Amino acid sequence: MIQPLKSAKTSWTLFWIDLEDPLPSGEDFILPTLMIVTDSRGVPVAAPEMLEELDQEQVEDFLGALIDRVGAPDRLLIAESEEWDHEAWQAFAEDYRLNIQFTRFTRGEGKDFQVLTAKYAEGHGEANAATSGDVAAGLLNTALRVRSETKKIALLKKAIDHDADCSRARIELADAEFRAGDWTASLRAYDEVIDREYPHWSGRTPRWWSESGTRPYLRAIYGRAMTLWHQQRYSGAAETLADLLEINPLDHQGARFLVPMVHMLADEFDAAQASFDAYERAYPRDYAEPSFLFGWALLHAYFGRDAESTARYRSAILKNIYIAPLLLESPPPPEHAIWQPSDRAEIGYAREFIESYAVLWDRVPAAFRLLREAVEDISPRVEEIVRLRLHMFDFQDQRYEPDYKRLWQELVAGDEQLTA
Repeated sequence: MIQPLKSAKTSWTLFWIDLEDPLPSGEDFILPTLMIVTDSRGVPVAAPEMLEELDQEQVEDFLGALIDRVGAPDRLLIAESEEWDHEAWQAFAEDYRLNIQFTRFTRGEGKDFQVLTAKYAEGHGEANAATSGDVAAGLLNTALRVRSETKKIALLKKAIDHDADCSRARIELADAEFRAGDWTASLRAYDEVIDREYPHWSGRTPRWWSESGTRPYLRAIYGRAMTLWHQQRYSGAAETLADLLEINPLDHQGARFLVPMVHMLADEFDAAQASFDAYERAYPRDYAEPSFLFGWALLHAYFGRDAESTARYRSAILKNIYIAPLLLESPPPPEHAIWQPSDRAEIGYAREFIESYAVLWDRVPAAFRLLREAVEDISPRVEEIVRLRLHMFDFQDQRYEPDYKRLWQELVAGDEQLTA
């Protein structure tokens, strides 16, 4: 009896190599990620695919098109990455009826492909014809749109290598260090930007923030303050924020709402009082942040001004109905299925407030007493606000209502009246 021959299992390996030299891509420059697929002998199944970053959706599209063209392997070995969504890969495996396994791959294993990557780079142009400033600007543009934090940092560092005076890249890199929680590195990076930018703006009166060239300097000062805050160096943070406010009184970054709060974190209540007084003089018709009003109420309580504290609490509670219950550890209003007028009124804002400032209420016992009294006094209005916003949440999708626009404006006006 003739038996059919058993065909050997086919296997592909997917890995990638990050090139270290920038290549042009449209009007920008990238640090290409070359995606390579080889068979079990190490022979490329297709030409390398150039990506701005390791993007799973693009990788799956490439593999899907390759499988449609040459057929699916029995097994696909994929180099592991933090970027991968394993559930999505499992769905891909089921769609194409193949077995996916993840493996580790180091750049050293890719030495055989150095000639391939060199030829690939030669075939896609070089950065030599462009100026260093153009290359840096192109790399920065790419860094601002990629999702991978690792690739973003690599692009920013390469941009600075090409143009040491590219402050826009330096401030983005400093922010990346801040997001990573490396306070020492972020403080050093912010100070580097400040030192480089200060001579450029000293003695000048530009349109701060409106002129985009001023933003790296302002962002660096703000970032320095936030870093000092995270290091619990509150006095330094308050002083830095006050400097920022002096440079740019229009305050596009909201420093005016932070200065007195950070003073109180440093137990500098007299300095906080001076900051609140200065705010009243400089911004008489300003929209005050809910957190700012809660802090103002606490300061009044600290100095024994009960009536003023209660009045501030009432205004603050109406701006964010979640902060007071979270401070008092009592059940807050609904978190979901409720319309909110802005992000400052949402539960997320309240949680950030608790994380940043709740410790202050432990230092001023009278502030808790006055807060409870204010909550009890204003609770009927809060309940009315909640009922209205629940209705607004349901009504906002009923745009088939012929008179929707007028009715919605009436609801918004009602909410504004309740929270005034």
